[in-house]
Amino acid sequence: MAKGNSNPPTLPIPIFTGEKYDIWSTKMETYFFSQDLWDIVNEELSIPEITSFTPDWLRKQLKASWQKNAAALYILQQAVDDNICSKIYKVKTAKEAWNTLKEEFQGNTQPTILPDKERKEVEAECKKYLLLYKAILEGNLEAVRTLCDKDKDALKARITVNFDTALHVAVGTGKANHIVEYLLKEMSMDQLAQKNKEGNTILSVAAIVGNLPAASMILMKDKYLTLIQDSNNFKRIPLIEAARHGQKKMIKYLLQFSDSYLNFYVDSTRFSDESGVSFLNSLIIAGFYGLALKLLKKHGNLATKQLPTGESLLSTIAGKPSAFRSGQNTKRKFLQFFKDYKREYIFHNY
Repeated sequence: MAKGNSNPPTLPIPIFTGEKYDIWSTKMETYFFSQDLWDIVNEELSIPEITSFTPDWLRKQLKASWQKNAAALYILQQAVDDNICSKIYKVKTAKEAWNTLKEEFQGNTQPTILPDKERKEVEAECKKYLLLYKAILEGNLEAVRTLCDKDKDALKARITVNFDTALHVAVGTGKANHIVEYLLKEMSMDQLAQKNKEGNTILSVAAIVGNLPAASMILMKDKYLTLIQDSNNFKRIPLIEAARHGQKKMIKYLLQFSDSYLNFYVDSTRFSDESGVSFLNSLIIAGFYGLALKLLKKHGNLATKQLPTGESLLSTIAGKPSAFRSGQNTKRKFLQFFKDYKREYIFHNY
């Protein structure tokens, strides 16, 4: 049987529901690497059928290849919901299923394409540190310590195709904070400041997944709080990412460190665009009505802007009546603000 596939995969499989294909596909690449199956998914492999004329030595090789293909295809079928699975249930190879999903869902949003040489270097790096990646996902601190002791470069190495370091992966699992604690003690601040392909630092990853213990340990190490204001490729600081992903406890925690930088973020011109109204919407959904109202008063023009869904901030508020049961005064202030701003807007524009 093919190496790495004698048992069903035990690592959690990323699930694709039809949204954010590029993120899902990046996670799946890393997952296939961890199962020693990426070659069968990525490369154009020709696997002929086994016949009565096939020599025994070739029969064994072909059987192993077909088993790897079946394992990869099974993983892909489990990694998508039933509606999407219907698009690939007739295909016979993992490569064909992977390409079918790519053609259907990648659309016009193309991921960063690396030159072949650089991509091969990244893939080689991932294979080199595959044991480290698995040890982190399994929560095996002793194995992580042993691997890092043998190879000091492991602390700064990119161990996934998303350019994640070992610490990115440990923080992102939300279940390996004992490993996070160990890595933080071993790593320098320069290593802690490394970013992945999306430009996320370890603090941004903690904010996105809501890993509060990891965030606390990170900021204890980051004495000058440099990571608090370090934005990703989308110009979003960790607090903004926490709000976008509805991480209420993380928002509350980061606010005590981010208040001054948040004021700078709000005063910048980019807050008046779509990112501003999306951030306010995230705050309202997460229940931070006082902060949302404070920011809205500074940028009243957002009251007239629509969310990417076509809805307004007012519709978000109206759709959460239960959120104001303990603060009807806040709701009245919200509604009064919208009423006054609309009147003033109409007066000055018509």
